[in-house]
Amino acid sequence: MKVAVLITVFNRVDKTLKCLESLFTSRIPDNLIYKVFLTDDGSTDGTRENIQAQFTNKNIDILAGTGNLYWNGGMNNSWQAAINEGGFDGYLWLNNDSIIYENLWEEILIADKYAIDNYNKRGIYVGSTKDSVTGKFSYGGFVFTNKWTLSDKFLPPNGNLQVCHAAHGNITYVSNEVVISEGIFCENYVHGGGDHDYSYLAYKHGFPVLVMRDYVGECENDHKGSDVDFMNLSLKERFAYVRAPLGYNLNNALLFQKRCFPYRYPFVWGLSYFKLLFPKMYYKVYRLIRN
Repeated sequence: MKVAVLITVFNRVDKTLKCLESLFTSRIPDNLIYKVFLTDDGSTDGTRENIQAQFTNKNIDILAGTGNLYWNGGMNNSWQAAINEGGFDGYLWLNNDSIIYENLWEEILIADKYAIDNYNKRGIYVGSTKDSVTGKFSYGGFVFTNKWTLSDKFLPPNGNLQVCHAAHGNITYVSNEVVISEGIFCENYVHGGGDHDYSYLAYKHGFPVLVMRDYVGECENDHKGSDVDFMNLSLKERFAYVRAPLGYNLNNALLFQKRCFPYRYPFVWGLSYFKLLFPKMYYKVYRLIRN
């Protein structure tokens, strides 16, 4: 098996170096080789120079970004470079703040065999991570438990391969068979959202999307927000927040509805603007419904 490891970075050089160190020192099965395609999207902290100095003899291509690619665009840049080179059986999405465990490659091979034996096709194999601070589940696969509210439930590893509906892209493997059918991330996403969209549509189109049996890495959960923070923003600040690639990014949220759950689009559009204009009332109603 030949794998392209896809990474995109912007600054965070220390985390990137730790991520790459865990990758290059991982235990590799005899029948597997990999190459890293890393997009440096305009880092100013010496990312490229440090990688070149520390990993001189490693099989890694450092690609230049535009400086405005964010996660989705940066990953697509790395992904397209790997496809252009050709010859890969699969692609590993790897966030540069993730530390992989020794069992990653073995878990991928086990999931791949299971998919072939049980589905007669290869699929997407989702790696679960623990929060490096709390030791609790942080990222991985999940299922939607309500098609209208899109309430979801995470599927932490339980020793067995589990079918999920969608996944985070922190440590996730995508078979070339899926890529031939689905392509790469939708380019209209800016930062987040492309991984959920891609994995869900692959699932919807009949590909097995499987959570690997055990944890395969660590990644701190840095997607934590506060209702109070949003409610205390001015109207101008709230508008800026929902437009920001690293904020709520309403464009991404609506794009996901349009592509994956089109019947929810008008509902999400209206509710988003209600939340934007009347946040205190929105959260009051939301808590009543949840309780």
